[in-house]
Amino acid sequence: MTISINPSCEAERPFVRPDMSGICVAVTGATGFVGRHLCRRIVECGGRVTALVRPQSDRRVLDGCPVDVAVVDLVTGSGVAEAVSGADVVMHLAAAVRAGSRAGFRVANTVATGVLAGVLATSGAPPRLVVCSSLAAAGPVLGQRRARRAEDPPCPVSSYGASKLAGEREARRFAERVPTVIVRPPIVYGPGDVAFVPHLAATARSRVALRPGPAARVYSVLYVDDLCDGLIAAGLQGRTAGPDELHSGVYHLCDGVEYTLADLVRTAGAVLGCGRPLVLPVPSAVVRAAGVVSEAVGRLRGEVPVFNRDKAREAVAGSWTASSDHAYRDFGFQARVGLEDGLREAFKEMLHG
Repeated sequence: MTISINPSCEAERPFVRPDMSGICVAVTGATGFVGRHLCRRIVECGGRVTALVRPQSDRRVLDGCPVDVAVVDLVTGSGVAEAVSGADVVMHLAAAVRAGSRAGFRVANTVATGVLAGVLATSGAPPRLVVCSSLAAAGPVLGQRRARRAEDPPCPVSSYGASKLAGEREARRFAERVPTVIVRPPIVYGPGDVAFVPHLAATARSRVALRPGPAARVYSVLYVDDLCDGLIAAGLQGRTAGPDELHSGVYHLCDGVEYTLADLVRTAGAVLGCGRPLVLPVPSAVVRAAGVVSEAVGRLRGEVPVFNRDKAREAVAGSWTASSDHAYRDFGFQARVGLEDGLREAFKEMLHG
């Protein structure tokens, strides 16, 4: 059963995708899952894109999308000033979702954000900066269930979440000179996702889902194209952050529904034609232990596994839900794609393979 958390209002108003004709956007993390969707979305809306990439980035994922490419180093700042010259908006998506240590998260998610904002601050007319953070920076909903809002004090439970929150604060240090908007997405899914979608499909096909924590724990999700529209609207119309107001300029986005794990895997099962998976509870201690074991095995293989101690901490925390009320109020954001339709798009290759 799902619970609606759509913004409350007297009359629904449609979310109109902004016209970006003549607007230049620089996108960091442009070759990532969200980044490549965002680049195409901006072009569809009439904008021009400069994709900021690392030397080792696979630029082939942007084939067919008319973008300029600039090779930069966000840790040292090399090439950044030239790459963002002439940009009206900078979308900062580059991040590490997995790292072998807290230091790895700090460099990729905190230091790099501060370097980027610092470079923008040296411009005579700085562009607007949109920092794509994460609901992990805000932390889970603990105790009585209530969707996260921007004004709630953040309490990240993972190293990843702490590094993203620190990145927000780094950007905020320059907010008096650089107009800055912070967006915290929940679980984001869609075509090309290599984490959530494959895991959900595998779970549905196995017909057994392991549920950490109580059955009532709920999650917010968002289809990738809706996130892209929200990022664009926030960049053009969102209220900007103040340097000393930790909740100012912050927007949470979601599709307006809270989902239990059973909702997610059963919807996936229905789309894939696998039937209704059995959902089995798993004690928190077992989840934490599995994270330790998975991480140890990963070290032996020289890799950071998708499921590790950091993800285990998030898995056994409270509900991961957010309210997009502020985004609706300030720029009319409303998700267009529901879970079933979004999963059908995300699973398209599986369904027709």
